[in-house]
Amino acid sequence: MGMSGEELAYKSRALAQSHPLTRLAKSLVDRCAEAERASQPLPETGTWAAAAMVTGYCLRRVEEDEAGLQLTATDGADAGEVDLDALDQEALRIASDLRTEGAPQQIIGDEDSVISALDRIIASEVDRRIGNWKENVDQEAWAELEAYITWWAVKGYALRVAEKATGALA
Repeated sequence: MGMSGEELAYKSRALAQSHPLTRLAKSLVDRCAEAERASQPLPETGTWAAAAMVTGYCLRRVEEDEAGLQLTATDGADAGEVDLDALDQEALRIASDLRTEGAPQQIIGDEDSVISALDRIIASEVDRRIGNWKENVDQEAWAELEAYITWWAVKGYALRVAEKATGALA
């Protein structure tokens, strides 16, 4: 029997506290975070985006571990031969699939457990970022932040899938 959404989320958050990213994934997360810091009205939202992205990435890694997959960075990825823009485009495509009808084909384990884990990760990230301001934030702003964090968590999950799809992982 697979892990519950709660167990997946817990293990994902724990893994995110270590150094869970490949060198290539770290480069993309850093680039995305910097772009968000430069483009958002609150620069700290870039940090929030990166944190959600890393935890989403870790969810996929936990799911891989649960399935017995041992993926490692390829020599080409470590040597910088995988194009960061191509990886980003593939992650965007996969994230879009995950948010629509393509989720089952991208998820390794139990879809309901993975979706439950994503929900828990997103709720935790939102609460961590503005939970102490909840009384001062209107429902519309809260929903916007949830959508923002959701996007980055899903993109993080998709990034790990994209690494495999682009040959950066084997």
